[in-house]
Amino acid sequence: MTLKIYLWGIALASALALGSFLAIIWFFAPENADTAVLSLLFFSLFLALCGFFGLLGFYVRRKRLKEEVLISHLGISFREGTLLSILVVGFLLMRSLGFFYWWSALILLLAIVASEAIFLYKEK
Repeated sequence: MTLKIYLWGIALASALALGSFLAIIWFFAPENADTAVLSLLFFSLFLALCGFFGLLGFYVRRKRLKEEVLISHLGISFREGTLLSILVVGFLLMRSLGFFYWWSALILLLAIVASEAIFLYKEK
């Protein structure tokens, strides 16, 4: 499978996840929804953001570092996109559950930064 087909597949999967997120918003009222609908809502948002941030990071890396191998940027971009998606969805989940305070957001942010630091340490 070529890199172009892989990136188009990720973009299509991201668009489908975004479509399912918007369909859940359209057909269900999230403030009155049960846990199954809310879990599908957050999961589809996570998948959509994961693909979007991963593709965005890949294209930024490709433009900035032109002489390096492109396939090496893919793993790094999607790891960082996944961590950023966990951060955004985690913030929204904490907000919906009613315990989004600055210290809880800071703990989640520090956990994400620590996991990225572990990945960077193992990479070198």
